[in-house]
Amino acid sequence: MYKYLVLFFNPLILLVGFWLFFYYQSGLVWLVVLSLLAILLTGRILSQRYFWKFKLLWFNLMVVYIAELLFLLLLTSETVRYLSSFILVLAWLVLWILLKKYFQVIKDKDTGNKDYLAFSRFFYYLGFWFLSSSLYSLIIFLNLSALSCLFLMLLATFLWMQDIFKSAENINKYYVWFAMFLLAQALAALYFLPVSFYIAGTIATLWFFFIIDNIVSQLKYFQLYLGLFLLSIFLLLGTSIIT
Repeated sequence: MYKYLVLFFNPLILLVGFWLFFYYQSGLVWLVVLSLLAILLTGRILSQRYFWKFKLLWFNLMVVYIAELLFLLLLTSETVRYLSSFILVLAWLVLWILLKKYFQVIKDKDTGNKDYLAFSRFFYYLGFWFLSSSLYSLIIFLNLSALSCLFLMLLATFLWMQDIFKSAENINKYYVWFAMFLLAQALAALYFLPVSFYIAGTIATLWFFFIIDNIVSQLKYFQLYLGLFLLSIFLLLGTSIIT
């Protein structure tokens, strides 16, 4: 019974923490510490003896949370901020539900619930968009070092990629480094484009998705993804320049 209750424990903690901070505008350090501890505790209860085996997963989820929080803090509209935090918490709830199913059927050499694996990949893509958009905005508004932001994005990406590729078969490690190299080029190029940080983050996320999914699917959908990727980039750049 307690495993069903704990599914709502972390989302509730995150939601209350978000809204309390938005209202009082103080206690950011406590919010981060308690939220990260809630993620670890929820993961520990759901995974039990598999907790340490999936330590990279818990760390990556904490990075996603920090990326989400950073993005929410940069929003200027209170209404959008409250609504966005509520939607994000619902996504966390779905993730924990799928994780629970995953650990119910997992074996030592079994990949378990495919729905969880697909959703976790989507969760990392979402986290990448939050992180990249936020860091691009901080470069603009706070004059943060572009090189430092690039390093943080690549580090987070590398950790997320390690978790994504665990569920894939026959992934050559050289593909990973090549993907990181391509992503670094794209992130650096976007820094020099005269577009908003939302557009830059979206293009970077599309590029991240294009690279990762083609590696995981072993280039089965390369032409389709390439066409969609290029079309999306042209549309984003075109509308950004026109407006």
